[in-house]
Amino acid sequence: MKRVFLPLSVFFLLAGALGAQQAGTSGADILEVPIGVRPAALGGTYSALGDDVYVIDYNPAGLARISKYSLGIDHMEDIADVEIEALSAAVPTKNYGNLGFQVVYRHMPPIENTLATDPPVSASDVVVTFADGQQFGKIAVGGAFKTIVSTLGDKQAFTNAFDVGFKVLLLDTDLAAVVQNIGPNVQYQPDPQGSDPLPLTFRLGAARPLIVSPDSTLLAAGEVLYVNDEGTQASVGAEYWHRSILALRAGYRFSESGDLEGGFSAGAALRYNLGRLEYELGYTWHPAEVSSSFIASSSLFGLLLWY
Repeated sequence: MKRVFLPLSVFFLLAGALGAQQAGTSGADILEVPIGVRPAALGGTYSALGDDVYVIDYNPAGLARISKYSLGIDHMEDIADVEIEALSAAVPTKNYGNLGFQVVYRHMPPIENTLATDPPVSASDVVVTFADGQQFGKIAVGGAFKTIVSTLGDKQAFTNAFDVGFKVLLLDTDLAAVVQNIGPNVQYQPDPQGSDPLPLTFRLGAARPLIVSPDSTLLAAGEVLYVNDEGTQASVGAEYWHRSILALRAGYRFSESGDLEGGFSAGAALRYNLGRLEYELGYTWHPAEVSSSFIASSSLFGLLLWY
């Protein structure tokens, strides 16, 4: 048991120190967008539940559970014609744990100012992540290194960040602790003045199966997270599988009014196999309350492959 609590104690000391250092509005908001059709349907409740390539974005320790070569391809159609593309991959190894790689690209239509003579301004973000997860007895430990490049017109911001996470199985319940987006401030160049901290995030999660049978499986998870520019939030999610073929998912993220990532989400997936190749097609729908009289929706489409 001491082996469980020692790394978690280090985690909480690190979390307290970093949380005291950074607060207020953050930059690189692309790091706060839920990546992956499955975790998005579960309200982002994924630090303890995740066991596929999407854990790269939530808890790199979860990579230690992956036993097959895996690939995830996702496309998001977000509010205001913003689109996000994501490619995630995991490679199990014998000597170096399980390696993960992810590229996220967000792009949008040019921003036009009809009251000025300036040309339209383009904006985009790219996040490249390398991760590793390893198992030590009952404890899984993982880390991720990110490079973030944001472009706004003729200005560009470049910075790096890293995540560290833990995961442990106790009494059929997965427990997780993660600190994300540790790194220097974001500053657009050329712009000698003004910078914003990264959205430093702390996650504590739990997940467990409620039903396990040949015909059906029900998984449930809950998570508490703190984001330095949004405060404390919570999320819950559940996933039901029928004969390991059809999945139904739903989640809810409790957050302050006006947070477009909060609220209800739902999705479904179909899984099949062609010999040793398994694949899963998934969809997630997330309505967001932009104002009291306007609700916009985002749609996510995903393809997962295992071999």
